[in-house]
Amino acid sequence: MTINTNHSSALAPVDFRPMLWMNWMALRNGDPSLVGEILAPTVAAHLPPTVDGPEDLDGRPALVSWVLARHADRPAARLTVEVGPIIGPDLIAGRWTRADADGRGAVGGPHRTCGSTAGVDIIRIDGDRIVEYWGHDDSVQLERCLAYSAA
Repeated sequence: MTINTNHSSALAPVDFRPMLWMNWMALRNGDPSLVGEILAPTVAAHLPPTVDGPEDLDGRPALVSWVLARHADRPAARLTVEVGPIIGPDLIAGRWTRADADGRGAVGGPHRTCGSTAGVDIIRIDGDRIVEYWGHDDSVQLERCLAYSAA
């Protein structure tokens, strides 16, 4: 038997932020089913610099297109959270690694072994939705590695 020592029947509020992070990672892994629930329509994204990609995106459709295009490059790859989520009042952050479903981090076939990809996502929330995203990963280093190994 559990005794309520504070004599309160009020339920403690549930923190939605861990679930928001899980849903963000699901989107990053190619599942757009909850986009309307997790992203504000005016979400802004600040992306890692790449050889030919944009560095800033404005709006939900632009961010979703970028995420799904990154996923389409390697549909079997999954982001796995290694650290976090680290949750603050309006920021959530986590470090992830990206590897194929079989656990291999190599990219580009047997002669293009460049190691795994890793990065950090930071999301700012307002209310219960993501309003801003900062991403950092080693994609520039990976692109250089792939270009070198293709030569």
